[in-house]
Amino acid sequence: MISQSIAKRYAKGLFGVGEKNGKYREYLADLDRILAFLDKEERLKRILVFPVVEVQKRKELLSDVMKILDVPAPLANIFTMLIEKNRMNYIHLIRDQYLDLVDEKEGRVKGTVFSAFPLENDTKKRIEAELSAKLSRDVVLSAREDKSLIGGVKVLIGGTIIDGSIKHQLETLKENILKE
Repeated sequence: MISQSIAKRYAKGLFGVGEKNGKYREYLADLDRILAFLDKEERLKRILVFPVVEVQKRKELLSDVMKILDVPAPLANIFTMLIEKNRMNYIHLIRDQYLDLVDEKEGRVKGTVFSAFPLENDTKKRIEAELSAKLSRDVVLSAREDKSLIGGVKVLIGGTIIDGSIKHQLETLKENILKE
């Protein structure tokens, strides 16, 4: 949980700069590009992430990488701060938090739809359209199978659960019968 709050602070700082100069989308693309590069260059990533090498040498190495990748100054500064504070291992969390901020800015919300069987793409799109209309936001859902469901679907968006599963309907029916 602490790692999430630390990542959120860095993401908010970078997003604030990107929002101010109108480059918040570009920063997201740059973050993805840098992460893809570091994931590909495993040895370099280990040197930057683990504080075995002294900070100054890691900063110099990072500076060279940022120049080669032509990374904008605000993003390079975030990476430098992460090196100084030995928090490079938070970079994927920072990217995820940053993506959430971009989605929020652009009126998009992500969620998950659970179903007993694989959902057809048309069905998923219909659910997204209905929820988008109800929430007045663009809803993007990822589909997952949940074998504990008998049928129907359950949607999780943020902290909200919309349960249209048959299992839930049967439980509600049972409660109503017991009340009478």
